[in-house]
Amino acid sequence: MKSEEERKFVRDPLVFQSKRHTDVECITHLHAHLEIVLVTEGVLDMTISGKSYKIPAGCGTFIAQFEPHTFKSITKNECHVLMFSAELVGSFFDHIKKKCISSHIFAISDEALSIVNRLLPYESNKTDPITAEAILAPLCLDAYRGCSFEERPITAFDTAFKIFEYMFLHFKEEISLSSVAEALGIHPVTVSKSFSKYAGVGFNYYVQYLRCVYAAELITNTSMSLTEIAYESGFGSVRSFNRAFRGLYGITPGEYREK
Repeated sequence: MKSEEERKFVRDPLVFQSKRHTDVECITHLHAHLEIVLVTEGVLDMTISGKSYKIPAGCGTFIAQFEPHTFKSITKNECHVLMFSAELVGSFFDHIKKKCISSHIFAISDEALSIVNRLLPYESNKTDPITAEAILAPLCLDAYRGCSFEERPITAFDTAFKIFEYMFLHFKEEISLSSVAEALGIHPVTVSKSFSKYAGVGFNYYVQYLRCVYAAELITNTSMSLTEIAYESGFGSVRSFNRAFRGLYGITPGEYREK
């Protein structure tokens, strides 16, 4: 049984983040929340769970929990990325949670795009749950009608899902293949193979990625010192924090804060 704190972390009903991007680029990553990407100009290249898409203006993609995905901008484009928790779209999530997605792309209706533009007019937005539900409802209807969903048999993905979920709960702690395997009652080799197969990156790399992304949020939204942020994010030293952060973002944590 998960504690109340753990359940809140993985499925916090208040989680809703929105950001408009120009020529977005992002390495392969996955997360505990749902995501919708709306392309408003140009063409965006994405890879989702091993499937490659060229998404033209007027179309979007729906990405389920723990689906590895990558953004690439081979040509000029603009897009709007919405990341949100399952509780904000309860009926839609109940429909898709035991299914796999064979096609992630859908057409954006004029009604849905009008609501997005009216309620999220700014460069970056975090809004209240009521407004978030109003924004997401027509988009999820578009995704429900346009994406292809198939029944998902019980497979090794269920093991991978448990691994991903555990990592999101414990990445700030000392975590390893062995500790995850012990906590979940499976063999370390199974953890390694399942993670690499479904995430597309190595276990240790993704632990560092989670810590760096969390650290970037703290740098942006708090007045904590960089040393405090390093340890709060799960790094064992400031040196390892600086090295991992530069490897991911191309700049040091101090330079990131200045920008």
